[in-house]
Amino acid sequence: MNRPDTGAPYASAIFIGLMVLAPLTAYLWPFGFTAFTPIASILLIPVFRPGRPDALWATLLALVAYGLISVFWSPVFSIGGPMGDYADAERQTWGKVVMSLGLYAVLVTTAARLPLATMRRLVTIFLFGTAALALVLLIEAVAGTPLYHVLTALSGDAMSPDQERRNVALGTYSLALMYWPAMAVLVRRGSRRTAGLVTIGTWSAPLLLGAWAPVAALIGGGVVYWAVRKWTGRAAAAVGWSLVATVLLAPWVVLASSGLMDWAGGQLGASWAARLDIWSFTAEQILRHPILGWGLDASRAFQPFMLHPHSAPLQVWLELGLIGAVILAGIWWLVSRRAVQVGPQGLAAVTVYFVIGGLSFGMWQDWWLGLAAMTAIWIMLSDARLSPNFDPMIEA
Repeated sequence: MNRPDTGAPYASAIFIGLMVLAPLTAYLWPFGFTAFTPIASILLIPVFRPGRPDALWATLLALVAYGLISVFWSPVFSIGGPMGDYADAERQTWGKVVMSLGLYAVLVTTAARLPLATMRRLVTIFLFGTAALALVLLIEAVAGTPLYHVLTALSGDAMSPDQERRNVALGTYSLALMYWPAMAVLVRRGSRRTAGLVTIGTWSAPLLLGAWAPVAALIGGGVVYWAVRKWTGRAAAAVGWSLVATVLLAPWVVLASSGLMDWAGGQLGASWAARLDIWSFTAEQILRHPILGWGLDASRAFQPFMLHPHSAPLQVWLELGLIGAVILAGIWWLVSRRAVQVGPQGLAAVTVYFVIGGLSFGMWQDWWLGLAAMTAIWIMLSDARLSPNFDPMIEA
C-alpha cells in the first residue's frame, strides 16, 4: 500500500483529533458532525493535494451541478432566485451541498494519502472509540439513559425522558456505520471479547431505544458481508446492481404497493404509518414532474405535511427527477465498487448507510453528509493492508 507522506504531522494530528471526537459526538451531540467534519476539512486545506477527479467524484459533481441548475424552478426559492432570500440559511441547500462536496473531497482524499503509521494509529483509536460507544449506549438503553440525564441536568438543559431517549438513540446510527469496519479488524486481530461487546451494544441499543432503522440496516449489512465473503465478485456486483435498482425503481415500487402500505400502516404504529403516508404522497408528486423533478430542496414546499420524504431515493426523484435518480444510481454503483476493494466489510458499511438513508433523515442534512465522509474513513481503516503483519496470500 503506497501512501505519499501528505503533510504527515499536521494532517495526522487533525485526523487523530477527529477520530477521538467521533464517538463522543455520536453520543453527546450527533448533529455535531455538521461542525467537526467540515472544520477538520477546512484545517486540511493547506496540505490538500488535488489530483484528477476520478469517476466517483466526477459523478458526485454532476449531481451537485444538476441540483444547482434545478434551483431556478424549485418552489422553495424566492422569485428573486436562489440568492433572493439569502437571510434564510435553511433555504440555502444549494450552497451547503457545494460546500460539503468540496470539503469532504479534501477530507476523504487526504485520509487516503496518510502514511501507514498514522493510519494504524487511527485504527487503534477507532476500535477503542467504537467499543466505548457500544458500551455506553448499551448501558443507557438498558438503564433508561441515566448518564445522559446527569449530563443534561449539569448543563442546565433538562429534557423529558422521551427526548433523552430520542437523543441517545441518534447515536446508534453512527454506531451502526462503525460496526462492520470495526468487526472486520477485531476478528482479524482475534479480539473476541471486544468483538462480542461491540456486537451486543450495536444490536441491542437501537432495539431497546426504539430505533428500528439501524437494526434493519445492520441486518442488510450482515447479509451483504456474508454474501461477499462467500461469493466475492459475483455477490459484490449483485449488491451494486441492487442499490442501482432500488434508487431507480423506488417511486414505482411505492405506487405499486399502495394497498400493502395502507395495511402495514395499521400494523406498525403511528410513526411508521405517517412515514408510509409520506412515501405514498411523495411518489404521487413525483408523477407530476418525473423527468426534471420539482427542484433542489423542493420537499420543503410540502410543509407542514412533510419536511422531507425520509428516503433518499424518493427525495432525489422528487427534487431532481429521473435525471437526478440516474446520476445517484451511478454514484451508488461506483461507491459499491470502490468499497468492496477494502473487503466485504466495506460494502456492508455502504449498505448500512444506504438502508438508513432509505428509511430515515433528509438526503441533504449536514450531519448525515458528514457521517458519509466519516463512513468512508472508517472503511479505509478496516483495510487488511494496514495490518503490520499483512500477508496478501493469506488475505486472498
